[in-house]
Amino acid sequence: MILGIDHILIAVKDLELATEVYEQLGFHVLQGGEHPKMGTHNALVPLADGTYLELIGVWDEALAQQFSHPVLDALKSENRLAAFALASDDLDADVAAIRARGFEIGDPREGERQRPDGARVAWRSAHPADSRFPFVLQDVTPRETRIPAPTEGIGQTLRFGDVNVGVTDLASAQDAYEKLLGVAGEDGWFELARGAIILKDVDTERVLQLVLEADNPLEIVQTWQEENVPFEQEIIGGMGITLEPVNTLGVPMQVTGRVS
Repeated sequence: MILGIDHILIAVKDLELATEVYEQLGFHVLQGGEHPKMGTHNALVPLADGTYLELIGVWDEALAQQFSHPVLDALKSENRLAAFALASDDLDADVAAIRARGFEIGDPREGERQRPDGARVAWRSAHPADSRFPFVLQDVTPRETRIPAPTEGIGQTLRFGDVNVGVTDLASAQDAYEKLLGVAGEDGWFELARGAIILKDVDTERVLQLVLEADNPLEIVQTWQEENVPFEQEIIGGMGITLEPVNTLGVPMQVTGRVS
């Protein structure tokens, strides 16, 4: 079954610079490795709920173009959110169920990368025929090999809240997502076991925004103030707080939470 959101891809021009920026934001950033068949390499930002942000750059554009990689498209845009993935515990069964619901998705294919320490990370993924939709992924090697839990930084108290996706026809997009996810949506809102997908009726079709939930947003405020990280803050209803870091290398990102 589909377990929820697995991770979100953030396209970066310079992986070393991106690592520095996200470390300055207070995240624990892990070096990922290279995808030898896709011409990309990455660094990972783990979160408390097992999800993560994938900082992904291109080291071989010719290879990347063979896969019609969304990272290349995102690098041409101010918004660098490229795509996101759904986690599965039985990819073959999920692909069969998705097809039975009338959604077109490709056969599972193998993927792997080698970590800087030499460890092999392997997974299987299935990609929709329409690349605007998220792909579905299942680990082959243990998940903690792919994404260890954060041991430091603000990611220890952050969870994946939701991903906002722009669509030009809300009714048809909701129908398609229901077929993909196997759950009913309400006004474009899909609450999953891990994270949520929110469809926004706008004039573009792409990932619009990433929202993270904080156990205690005031701890994030304190961290950013101490490190002189520029951010915007909004109080909602007296108890809720929304934070927006200024420098995310083109990622529309919010951190939300309530003050207990």
